[in-house]
Amino acid sequence: MIPGAPHAYRPDVDGLRALAVLAVLGYHAFPGAVPGGFVGVDIFFVISGFLITGIILEELGSGRFTFTGFYWRRIRRIFPALILVLTACLLLGWRVLLPDEFAQLGRHVAAGAGFVSNIALWREAGYFDAAAELKPLLHLWSLGIEEQYYLVWPLALFLLRGHPRRMLAMVLVVGALSFALNVALAEGHPSTAFYLPVTRFWELLGGSFLACLGAGMPARAREAASFAGAGLIAAAILLLDASSTFPGFWALLPVVGAMLVISAGPSAWLNRALFGNRVAVYIGLVSYPLYLWHWPLLAYARIVHGTEPPATLRAALLVLALLLSVLTYELVEKKIRRAKAGTLSRRMVPALAASMAGLVCGGVLVTTGALVAQSASNPQLAEIARATADWNRAKATRIPGDSERAVLFFGDSHMEHYLPRIYRVLEEHHAPVRTVIFKTEGGCAPFPGIERKHERCSRFVDEGLEIAHEPAVDTVVIAASWVGFVKRGDYYKVGQEDSRPLEPLSPAASWVFERFERELASLVAEGKRVVLVLSSPRGSTFSPKSVIARDWTAVRVLHPYAPVPKSALSSSLRAIDERLKAIAARVGVVVLDPTEWLCGPATCPTADEHGRPLYMDDSHLRASVARARITALDQYVYLERPQSAAAAMPAAPLQP
Repeated sequence: MIPGAPHAYRPDVDGLRALAVLAVLGYHAFPGAVPGGFVGVDIFFVISGFLITGIILEELGSGRFTFTGFYWRRIRRIFPALILVLTACLLLGWRVLLPDEFAQLGRHVAAGAGFVSNIALWREAGYFDAAAELKPLLHLWSLGIEEQYYLVWPLALFLLRGHPRRMLAMVLVVGALSFALNVALAEGHPSTAFYLPVTRFWELLGGSFLACLGAGMPARAREAASFAGAGLIAAAILLLDASSTFPGFWALLPVVGAMLVISAGPSAWLNRALFGNRVAVYIGLVSYPLYLWHWPLLAYARIVHGTEPPATLRAALLVLALLLSVLTYELVEKKIRRAKAGTLSRRMVPALAASMAGLVCGGVLVTTGALVAQSASNPQLAEIARATADWNRAKATRIPGDSERAVLFFGDSHMEHYLPRIYRVLEEHHAPVRTVIFKTEGGCAPFPGIERKHERCSRFVDEGLEIAHEPAVDTVVIAASWVGFVKRGDYYKVGQEDSRPLEPLSPAASWVFERFERELASLVAEGKRVVLVLSSPRGSTFSPKSVIARDWTAVRVLHPYAPVPKSALSSSLRAIDERLKAIAARVGVVVLDPTEWLCGPATCPTADEHGRPLYMDDSHLRASVARARITALDQYVYLERPQSAAAAMPAAPLQP
């Protein structure tokens, strides 16, 4: 379907690259204006599969292909700009990041230099993962997928050389399997479908399929294919957004669209006029360094500002990214790729490989703390970094006690932040204890019948309530970010995830609370003691990072931590708390209010008597604080009141 040799230079393909990178830049800087611009990466995948496969096939046909030659070209193409960007990110991060943030950057530098960013980011994905927009090297996930593809694809083509039909069949079969796996995982396991290479290879194989096919098409068909492909790409950019189930079936829009545009060939009018014009072609030529530079600039701007930077600054940063990409292309990439044979040319690839290996080692040293950020020399900033990392996930789901009688601790991350204390009670064992069961899931409110899009909260809640009804469980303690449930705005009735989100406190959502009340009443009717823990204090002032400020050269502490007036909490807590208290009163459930042990009569402290933050973010207690000071739930672990006076003390307010 492709006129001409697949390896021949295609200016229109560079123009298509320009569209892809501009879509990505638009989405990252102005997502409201370019809601589906993230599909530019999928277009890149198709282009890469087409071009690289075409080159390999041409070399196999002429007997010139070698694995060494292939990978040496990849190093000369990929390494120079990437080395510059990784080095710049490390240097800037050393100046403006906290120690824990710099350590995470080190992990990402090592992963990026090793072309496994997608795997590293997939493993990090979770409720407490740093916000994506604050990771300067997040965008390298796509580069990881491409390079992982090129670890296996040249070998597959080499083994099937001389057998074009088998080669085409292999492309179709592997591509179909990859696409099917992507669709199967996109809804229930979105991070897996997004980051893993096996669920993305089908997109690169789309381009490889075109290169393997290598036939022409009539002129009218070329024109129709070009316009249809551009239409599909435009639809993807305009109709999709961050809430779309992606990749999934939706990824067909940009992938098939790119395939149609490429298959139309350089002589199709749209390809020639739109994608083949000089400006588009040049942007396509610098698209790789432009992609590399733009995201770190935007991410660091968000880190420095502490929020989304002004639109004018975002636009200026895109211009700066374009300037840096032009300089990188003209002064670095072109000189390296066009170096003539000789001593310099022979030493270039080993030097690039050694530099990339050095970045891997440097990233590891930063990750392990052997190299630390500038901010680590400031004790206050170092303590803030420790606070943000002071969190323990549940290490076990069921811990046997001195009796088969059990207590279930059930809820979201606001149950999890009390668990370090439960572990301490079990370790100290001042009196006989119940068997302890943990059932927690960050970001999942323990209401039955509701779901968050792309999550599995409903299954978690159903499993938790099933445990709660077990005969051995005589005590059920439920805690959650109830305010988060009200404010999050992305809960749906089970089976209606494509409808409008629930408005939790509206009359239309009263069934949520009615069903929750019936569940609690059934537990009480079974003779179980049920305890409902209300929302913890929350707000930006509680965050350890609320006292810092940054510019593009340093991070500093602005002022000491200050207590938060309880009156400032009431407006956000009152509505949902009163609803829960009314339910508890009707069914005979015990209610605990965390403000009674986390606050004084008039204020809620944000730091201890030594000025150390009590919270790890804007609402979750530090694990060390919960372990040492929060005793309110101890009584539900013990079978009987312990004789130790210290252990029997009620929870005291966290006054500084």
